[in-house]
Order: sequence, then C-alpha cells, then structure tokens
Amino acid sequence: MNVTPFEAALERLTGRIDWERRDRTKGWRVDLEPARDLVSRLGRPDRAYRIVHVAGSKGKGSVASLIARGLMAAGHRVGAYGSPHVETIHERVRIDGVPIEDGPFAVAITSVLDAVEAAEAEGTPAAEASWFDIVTVAGLAAFRDAGVDWAVLEVGLGGRLDSTNVIDPPEVAVVTNIELEHTAILGDTHGKIAAEKGGILKAGSAFVTGCRPGSEAAEVLCSIARKHSMEPVFANESGDRTFEERNVRIAAAALDALGRNVGGRRYSLSEAAIAEARLPGRMEQRILRHGEHAVPVILDGAHVEASVAGALAEGRRLQAGKVSVIVAIHSDKDPVALLRPLAVGEGPGQVDQLIATTIPNSGVHRAPAEIVGAARELGLDAVKAPDPAAAMLLAGQWAVEAGGGAWILGTGSLYLAGALRPLTVS
Repeated sequence: MNVTPFEAALERLTGRIDWERRDRTKGWRVDLEPARDLVSRLGRPDRAYRIVHVAGSKGKGSVASLIARGLMAAGHRVGAYGSPHVETIHERVRIDGVPIEDGPFAVAITSVLDAVEAAEAEGTPAAEASWFDIVTVAGLAAFRDAGVDWAVLEVGLGGRLDSTNVIDPPEVAVVTNIELEHTAILGDTHGKIAAEKGGILKAGSAFVTGCRPGSEAAEVLCSIARKHSMEPVFANESGDRTFEERNVRIAAAALDALGRNVGGRRYSLSEAAIAEARLPGRMEQRILRHGEHAVPVILDGAHVEASVAGALAEGRRLQAGKVSVIVAIHSDKDPVALLRPLAVGEGPGQVDQLIATTIPNSGVHRAPAEIVGAARELGLDAVKAPDPAAAMLLAGQWAVEAGGGAWILGTGSLYLAGALRPLTVS
C-alpha cells in the first residue's frame, strides 16, 4: 500500500511525546529551549510576517479567528494557528480561513522532524521537542512558505512556557480572560494564572485584555505590562450577553490597537466576517437526526466552571425546551466544580438529564463513574455512557420522549465536541 508524504509525516510525528494526551502534572517540560532551537534551525520562520498572539482561559480560539477574519477583510493574506483540533489536525493551521492541505503540511512537518533528528545527533535542546513543539513550529514554517502577511497565534496552554511564545514581540498581545483552569500547572489563584498567561506580553507590543479592570487577574497583567512600558486596553463590558458578543468586543479592540500600532490602518469586523470566524465546537448549533425527529444540539468545549455556566445560559437563550447535557471531563479538572453550574436551580437540578461519558483511549479523560460520583455529591442524577456515540444515542432517545423542543448540550471538553460533531449535521 502506498503511503502519502502526509501519512509518512504523521507516522513520524506520532512517536513524539504528546502532552495533550498525557498527565501534564507528571514530567511536563517547563522551558522553551526545544522550540527555540527548532525555530532557529528552521531559519526563524516567525520573522517572515507580522504576528498577533492570543492567550486566555476562554474564547482565545474564537478571538484569534475573528482577528484573522478582520485582517483578511482588509486584503491581507493571513495564517491562523490554534489548538486542539476538533476533528482533523489540519484545523490547527489555517491559511485565509481554510485548513492547510496535506501537501504543504507534510513539507512543513517533515522539515521540522528532520531538524529534530539533526538535534538528536548533535545533542541540542530540540532533541527533546514534544509533539506540540513540532506542530507549532511546522505551523510557523507553513505560514512562511504560504507567504502570509500576518499570523494570528493562539496559545495552547498558559502562555509564558507555551511553544507559541518563541516569537519576537508581536504587534498585539491579547489575554481574553482568566479563569481557574489547569491549576496544578498554572497555579491555584487568578493572579498566578494571570502571571503565566501574561508571559506573552513583550515590550513593543500593544496589549488588549477582556479582564475586568481592578480584578486580581487584571492587576497582575497590568503589573507585567508596566514593566514592559505597555499601556493596557480593556475590552470589558458587563452588558455582553453571549460569548460571541464578548469575543467580538475583544477582537475589535485588538484590531483597533493593531491598526494604531502598525501605522494608522483601520480594521473592522463586518457581520459577514463574524459569521465566517465561527469555529467548530464553540457554541456550535447542530442537529441530531433520531429517526424522523430532528433534535437541536449545541456543542461547546467549555472546560472551566464559569464557561460551562455560560454555555448552558446561552444555550437556554437559544432553545426553550428541556435539556440533556452530555459531559466528558479532563483528568486535570475538578469534576465537582465543572458540574456545579448544572446543579444550580430548583428541584433536582438545572438540567433535565445528565449523561457522563469519556473519550476512549484519550488517556486524559475521567471515567464516567467518576463523573457520576461527582454529580451525586451535587444532588444531580446522572447516567453513564461508555463513549460519546452511546451518550448521544441516550440523549436522542430522551429528547424525543421529552418532546416540547427538548435539546442536547455537549460540553466539558473540546475533545467531546469533536467526538459528537460527526454524529450530527449542520
């Protein structure tokens, strides 16, 4: 059987350690030297275009996509890098809004893997490059090869030690918001997490944040900004009712700052650009075909307590009927905290059905029984499903029987959104 260059590159990549699918509290590398070595060996591809860098607990992927669309609307060729992917790895590297094709992606990944092997022979830091290091630098190289004018980079985890942070000062650094997440890695307070995410702030960049002025996180970020002679721009408005309204506000502020920072250009977001920027698995509305019935489904990869609460509240504004919530939870998340928004309300809970599932073979998601136990601590009834397909079948049957516009919310993990998405239609 013939193996394509892309398949061969993926096979080589599979052998590298993938911290997205491992317990990052045990043995996770805490420096940028491998990624720095790689970009140096690749001739600093990140210096071939201008960059916007986006970090945050929620909305960073959507904000990055919105900024990219705003730049595209102004006539620029734009690359966008994000993680994790929902269905295919190609989603991580987008050029003018389109996932990269096999050919150029194979070239980029192969060139980085060759650099890793050279580092192994020479004993330099890139010998220890992780899966994410390699894919990140491959994205930077692919953008150079594609001749983009701008690249919008979404941080994977944290900021200070994230592989995307090997870049020189970007034109604009964005921190969307700060929530308690990955506390075993980033810290157990909003201030500590802000310090990690604020690691993307560099002298010479503009700085935009959606954090509330005066909050613990904002104070830490402002302290970092002052050290770099940066003046923060706050894009915070308590009147925003949806994730999209908030994300658009932050992206628009970033585009405005970007225009001022690079010579008085004006960038804006049209309704068409906003629609085109929507990403899979982020408050995505889908349909489940269950026999002759069409059941509304909303998929959102919310993975912190506030985001789950927001996803449910926003879903209720879109759908009026009873709701079945399918949830999968990463092992580094507190299941009781993540489920708490689902247990707020009168009677047995705010949701009408809760289905606990997992992502088989991911290596990083909690077993359904653990989630059920956490639900019971909160007074929630929950049923187990061994995998997302079984969970969706249970939810679909329940929704048909419940009638009256019953709908399904899949949340708790972007991996869950990716597993549920192929079971539905747009």
